[in-house]
Amino acid sequence: MKRRALLLVSLTLVLAYAAHYVAKTRAPAQDVTSSLLYPDLLAQLNDVQKIDITQGQEHLTLQRLDAGWVMPSRDNFVVNTGAVKELLVQLASLKMREAKTATPALYATLGVDAPDAPKATTREVVVSAKGDAPLADLLIGKARKAQRVDAPAHYVRRQGEPTAWLVEGELLLKAKRNEWLDTSVLDIPVERVRKVSLQQPGKTPVVLAKASPQEQLFTLQKMPKGSEPRSVAMLSSIGGLLLDLRFDDVAAASKVAGLSPQSSAEITTFDGLVATLKRYVVNGQSLIAFSFAQQTGVTPATPPPANDKNLPPGSVPPAPAPVADVAAEVALLNARTQHWVYQLPDYKGRALDKTLEDLIKPKGLQPTTSMPE
Repeated sequence: MKRRALLLVSLTLVLAYAAHYVAKTRAPAQDVTSSLLYPDLLAQLNDVQKIDITQGQEHLTLQRLDAGWVMPSRDNFVVNTGAVKELLVQLASLKMREAKTATPALYATLGVDAPDAPKATTREVVVSAKGDAPLADLLIGKARKAQRVDAPAHYVRRQGEPTAWLVEGELLLKAKRNEWLDTSVLDIPVERVRKVSLQQPGKTPVVLAKASPQEQLFTLQKMPKGSEPRSVAMLSSIGGLLLDLRFDDVAAASKVAGLSPQSSAEITTFDGLVATLKRYVVNGQSLIAFSFAQQTGVTPATPPPANDKNLPPGSVPPAPAPVADVAAEVALLNARTQHWVYQLPDYKGRALDKTLEDLIKPKGLQPTTSMPE
C-alpha cells in the first residue's frame, strides 16, 4: 500500500515538473509579445519626410517632396513610392518578442553593433519628420532562421538604447541605391529596328540596316572593298542597343549643358520612331542623353503572307502587329528622358562606341579571339 502511494506521489511530481518545463520553454523571456517596437509610428506615417539608410560605407537618403518621394543624391530622381510605404508599414508593425542582450560585447553576434564598427554588417534606418525630428532610428541585425510556421523574425536594437531585441514581422530593407529606383529607360525590340547609325568625331560613320522586320541579322553598310564583318554577334549587339535598356546611374541633364558629345547614335524603326543618343563624359563618367522624333512619310511594314517563298522553310510569319501611335510614343519617351542623362551598363556602352575598324576584317582572315564583343 505504501509502495503504491509512493509511486503515485512520484508520478504526480514528474507530471507537475513536466507541465512547468513545457510552460517555461514556451514562454518568452519577457511578456512583450503584444508590444510594438514603435507603437506611435503607424499614426505618424503621414508626418514622415525623410528616410536615411546606412550600411557600411554606403548611405542613401529618400526625401519626401510635394510631388512625391525622390533621391536627393541623384538630383531628385523619383523613387518607388510603393517600396517606401512598404518599409514604413513594416517598421510600424514590428512586434517585440524577446529581449536578447544589453551587453555591448554581444552586439556583433546578433549583428546590431554600431554601423561604423569594424566588420559591422549592421543596417541602420532613420525615419524623420519635418525638421529631422526622428520618429524611428533602428539598427537591424541578422534575421533569425524560420522555425516551422513562425513569422519572420529579426534581431534589432533601437539606436541609443542598450537592449537588443528579437522582433517579429517582415523587414525587407533595401540598402542599395538602384533597388529604390525604376532603372528602365525604354525597350525597343530588335525586330522593330530598321537602321542604326553610329558617329564619332573624325571617324567613318557606322551604319547597320536590314530590309524587313522578319530579317534576323543586320547588314553593315558601305564596307571598304576587300573587307567583311568581323562578327555577326557584334553587329547584333549594336542592333539591340535599345532592347530592355536600363541604367546603372542617373543624373540631371543640366550636368551636360554646354558640353560637346563624344559620340552619338541614331536608331530608326520601321514604323518611324527615331531615337538619338548622345554620349558625354563628365568627371570620367559616360552619360547618355536621349531625344526622340517621328520620321514622316513612313508606312509601317507588314508581315509577309503565309506562302511567301522568301521565308525560310518551316517558318511561320508573325501575326500583324497593331499600328503603334508613334507620335504618342515620342511624346511619352521625351517626357520620360528629357530631364535626365544616364550611365548605361558597360556592354551597352561598348556597343555604342564601336567604330568601323572594330567591326570589319580583311576577307578570309580569321577573327582574333581577343577582340571584345
